[in-house]
Amino acid sequence: MEFQTRKSSVPSKEDVSHQLEHMMASADFTATPQQVAFLQFVVKRTQEGNADSIKGYTVATEVFGRRSDFDQSIDPIVSIQAARLRRALARYYETAGNKDPIRIDIPKGTYVPTFEVQQPTEPVADEPGARVADPAAWPRVLIQPLANLTANPDDDYLSVGLTAELAHALGHYREIRVLEALHPDRGSACPKIDCDFFIDGNIRRDPAGAQLAVRLFDAKKARQIWSGKYRGDLEAATMISFQEDVAADVAVRIAGDHALIPRHLCGKSRNKKAADLTAYEAMLRYWEYDTLRTRPSFMRAIRALEHAADREPDCGQLWSMLAAQYADNCGLESVDQVTPLEKAAEFARKGVSLEPANRRARTVMAYVRLLQNRRREAILEAEIAYNLCPNSLMVLDTIGWVMALAGEWERGINYVKKAVQLNPYHRPWAHHALCIDSFRKEDYAQAYRETLNFMMPECHWDPLLKAAACGHLGRIEEGQACVDALLELKPDFEQRGRILIGRFIKFDDIVDRIVEGLGKLGLKI
Repeated sequence: MEFQTRKSSVPSKEDVSHQLEHMMASADFTATPQQVAFLQFVVKRTQEGNADSIKGYTVATEVFGRRSDFDQSIDPIVSIQAARLRRALARYYETAGNKDPIRIDIPKGTYVPTFEVQQPTEPVADEPGARVADPAAWPRVLIQPLANLTANPDDDYLSVGLTAELAHALGHYREIRVLEALHPDRGSACPKIDCDFFIDGNIRRDPAGAQLAVRLFDAKKARQIWSGKYRGDLEAATMISFQEDVAADVAVRIAGDHALIPRHLCGKSRNKKAADLTAYEAMLRYWEYDTLRTRPSFMRAIRALEHAADREPDCGQLWSMLAAQYADNCGLESVDQVTPLEKAAEFARKGVSLEPANRRARTVMAYVRLLQNRRREAILEAEIAYNLCPNSLMVLDTIGWVMALAGEWERGINYVKKAVQLNPYHRPWAHHALCIDSFRKEDYAQAYRETLNFMMPECHWDPLLKAAACGHLGRIEEGQACVDALLELKPDFEQRGRILIGRFIKFDDIVDRIVEGLGKLGLKI
């Protein structure tokens, strides 16, 4: 049964307290521990009849540990965290919370919460849960509290804040299970909590600011896998953004699609049959394909995903990845296998219905809409994906790629450039969008430079765009070699070239420029 807000009814204190506890226990409520403490504080004050005392100063000093000389005009922590808490509440009630009987909000312009009864509408069938049947089979990552080595106990808030932001950033990667230790366990090589990986680190001060060290360990072998160091300014006005930037960088390096954890685990299931793979192991096959973009890796991935989705149909990530593979083959014709675009759309819808707040699911849906020539819907889905976690680098390259090719060039290209700059595991496909944008601007020298980053020799877009750029630049010999490579991959390109190009490029003027460049090399389409 779904609910709509009914403002005429005020819930009881007991109902509000129960709703707050229920929401805090939900994996779909993505607020950080700091934001949860914020929410608990303002709810309690309001229920005690002290709503008038809820001001930026009281929240800063009683929730965020600021001193009595706190000045909101210098330190905007309360307004920043309030905005993020509002987004977390909105996302929760758009997804898992749309069936909850009570709605808790914090309207803009105030920190005083409101409580409303959500009135049931007509009954609808219950949707399957968003989690897989066996969550224990998924990698578990324990975050240990970062050690404060500044020799100043007042800096404990830095450790708490960074640990919380890291947990929040990793929580967006639904393929792992994030655990948090309440107290550091530094007396042994591995923590006592059962996990597959653990993260620890420390914070130090020097005259230039703060230095943060973070390490990732294989918990089963007590072996360090990765370490990183970050420097930042300790000014209050920039501290929040420093914490977020560090958390986003660490999260994408550790848990991103082609990052440390997937690569570390990939070899363990390489010799398993597709039917024997767990859901996560099937996803590892998909990430292998997404890296290699070869025919054998495509077949390994699609078989693994189909078996896993049949076995665990309530896992939204499996359906989204399967949709992405079907969509890839519709657009690229990589293998001789029937993968209808209608099926890709069906699988993408399943992924979104099972996990509507999953950034990857929304991004895959945007991709499918682009291939269906539904550009406006592609942009809207990409916007939803981005807004689910604006500071995250997760699939940001693909979000930007879809936006750009759908016509939101400026925003899309900015997202792609950010992903290329900050995500060491960004997809080479990101440079496809940058290259197409250069064709749009008739900057063929830059288009050529972007083709040097493709590194996808089995994909026809690699020689295609390089040949077109070479044609415009007069690099005839190099361009002819690219044409030969293109025709080896797509022997019927002269007959079907515009169709294949149009699968991804939706603007006739850009298609014409690519065709013109190929024509200068003697390839007539």
